[in-house]
This record gives sequence, structure tokens and C-alpha cells, in this order.
Amino acid sequence: MIIKGLALSFILFGSVGLASADYAEGMRYYEQQEYRQALQEFGAAARSGDADAQYMLGRLYESGNGTVQNFVQAHKWYNLAAARGHSHAAEARNSLAERMTAGQVAEAQQSARGWQPEEQKEEASSSQATQRPRPDIENLTDRQGIAEIQRELNRLGYDAGPMDGAMGNRTRSAIREYQADMGIARNGRASADLLKRLRQTERQEAAAPSELEPESRVVLQDDFDDGDFRRNPSWTVLGGDFEVDENGLRSIVEMQRTTDREPRRLSAERPEEIGLAMLELILEQTGNAGQGEVPTPVDPAHIFVNATVDNAFRMELEVASRQRPGSLELGLFQGNRPSGTGYRLVYSPGASPGLSLVRLISGSAEVVARHEGSLDLEDGRFHRIVWTRDENGQMQVRVDDQRLLNVQDTGLRDPFQGFVMANQGGDYTLGRIKLEE
Repeated sequence: MIIKGLALSFILFGSVGLASADYAEGMRYYEQQEYRQALQEFGAAARSGDADAQYMLGRLYESGNGTVQNFVQAHKWYNLAAARGHSHAAEARNSLAERMTAGQVAEAQQSARGWQPEEQKEEASSSQATQRPRPDIENLTDRQGIAEIQRELNRLGYDAGPMDGAMGNRTRSAIREYQADMGIARNGRASADLLKRLRQTERQEAAAPSELEPESRVVLQDDFDDGDFRRNPSWTVLGGDFEVDENGLRSIVEMQRTTDREPRRLSAERPEEIGLAMLELILEQTGNAGQGEVPTPVDPAHIFVNATVDNAFRMELEVASRQRPGSLELGLFQGNRPSGTGYRLVYSPGASPGLSLVRLISGSAEVVARHEGSLDLEDGRFHRIVWTRDENGQMQVRVDDQRLLNVQDTGLRDPFQGFVMANQGGDYTLGRIKLEE
């Protein structure tokens, strides 16, 4: 149990400092999509050396939220956050660098090298300017302790929500995910021992040398800049309509509702039946299917590309969604049937869960993981999805750097033959894909 500090609350607030307050306020604005205010708050904290704020500032500049899109500024702030041990900043910086010119990268690196934190706190020494001092755990009130736990979880990539000190479902879910990863009891409780462990985990991850990261090989990469999905690489349409516009590979499928509730038999010869059956399965398991109602695509759209990849992989996608309802399936398949055995990541706008991971084997579908909550990507912007799987079958899915799925599944052990995308209703654009092993 976190011990309450009696008359020391005002001291703790002072020791946390302005950077922490600015970051917390920035996260509150960010959650409310008030990006201009978030930019101001993150900027104040970032200029004082707060790594979390620097990372968030990079995200705002990269996406153009609250400001003009500026890759040079985004790369600089990611770089500064990575230098201060932020666990995801280096990955975000490296991914962004692939979209920049050599001159832009050089400019960003030079800007980062010449940057110095501002002295905004009277009691902060020069050695403390690049890192926020942490309050002693034994002096924290319950609410302050929960806020610190939320901060540490978010730093490590677990979606604990805003640092408001309130113990909600997002925070409990993030604690359970962390506890599962660490192999400890999944009780979802905030405690002093948990906070100690979170801080120690952060130090271990920040100290991990990048040389230990395994080498990777890119097997598929396409941003559709050539305006043609039929070459370099060659995509094959199984059904429906696809086109390449200035944003990427786009597909629009209208939806209708029917009362057909007869059981469906999955057949690799009829990919539209597989997609519809998977959507029904997800809705039925969570009680979201209306009595006698089935969302049915007027003309489902399916497309695939051959790209042989090992059973362990890393996939990065940029996807935009513009309407609801419906569903989008993204996944890898084995063998010579794109609609057959494999994994499918299913996004269902407006549904709960909004994101599910489905395993297809021999005509049967099983949900192996789902995000407990809705997911709203219909903001007209591209969202970054990173899906990884290691040699032990441990899979993680992150959306905009927030981990939403984490599961181990060894049902499929063979290499994958290619990538498949299916529009079961909606307006979607695949702006970029990168698949590596």
C-alpha cells in the first residue's frame, strides 16, 4: 500500500517541478485532442529536458497536430528524448528518418547537437536539467502514487491513460499487462512495490545497448509513390475495387444490414464469407451483435501481395479510416491461399472491442486477443500500426505507440507467404507498409 504523506504534500509538488506539471497538463489536452494547447505544455516541459514531453512534442510535429507538420523538428525532439532514455523515441526517430531526405536528417541532427535545456527551476542544477527528479515513494499520497505509476507505465509503452492519479480501467489494464510481461501476479493493483519495480524496469531498458537488437531483413516495403500497385511490388486484387491516389492504396466499400443469421461455413474459395464470419465472431463474443442483424458489405474488397517472411516478423503500417461502420482486416497468410491459414488483425470502427487478433486454421477462426475498448481512427489522419511476433510466438500490436494487444500464440509455426488486406465495409487507405523478419 502506498503510504500517505501527511504535511509533505506541498514539498512533493515542489520537488516534482514545473516540467512534470506541464507534461501532465499536456497529456490532458492531448487526450482531449486540443493539440495547440498540448503543444504549448509539452514545449515548456521539453525545453526543460523532460524526455516524455520531448517524445510527445516529436509526435505532434510528425503528425502536424496543433502545428505545421515539420519532420526536422520531430526528428530533433525524438533524438533528444532517445538520448535521455525514452524507450520508444529511437524507434520513432528511425522510422521517421526513412521518410526524410538526407539533408533534412543532417539538419535535425545538427539542431539536436546544439540544443541545451532551459534553466526553469531555481533548485535544479545543471546535472538535473535533463532529467526530472522523482519524489520518494514513501512520501507519496495514494493519488500521487497512482499518478507516478501511470507515468512509468506510459513511459514503458503501456497505455495507462493521462497522469491524473485516478485508478480507472485503462490504468488497471496497463498494470495487468505489465505484470504479465514481468511474470508476476496479475492483480491490477497500484502499490509501492509496483512503482519500485516500474522504476527499476525503466532503468534496465534505458541502459540496454542497441547493439543487442537482432538484425532484420526487409521483405516488403511499399509507399505507393509510383501510383501503381500492380508493380514494384505487384499486388493482386481478389475482389472489389482498389486505386492509388496521392495518399496511398485506397478502397471504399458500402455497408448494409441484413437479418441473415444462418451459420456460415468458412471456405478459402470465398474470402468474403471468411471476413464476414470473423466480424460476426468478434461481435458475438462481446455481445455487440444486434439481435438478428448482420453488417454486410455490399461488395467486399480483397488484395494481397506475395512476400515470404519467417514466423517471427515486424510489420509497420500507416492506415487512415474515414467512415464507419464496417471492418478492415490486415494480416499474413501461409501457403498459396491468401484467404486461408494465417493471422488477421481486425479493426472494427465504433465496436467494442475495436481491435482483435484472429487466427485462421483450416477454415476455422478464433479470436486470440482483443483490445478491451473501442478504437476511433476516423479523424482523417494516418495512424501508425506496429505488429511484432518473436520466435516464441509472443505478439504485440501498437497503435500510435500505444500497446493495445499482447498475447502469445503458437498455433502457427510455419513461415508466412504474404500480406493480405480486406475491406469489409468502410473507406480505408493504406499509406505505407514495411514488413521485415
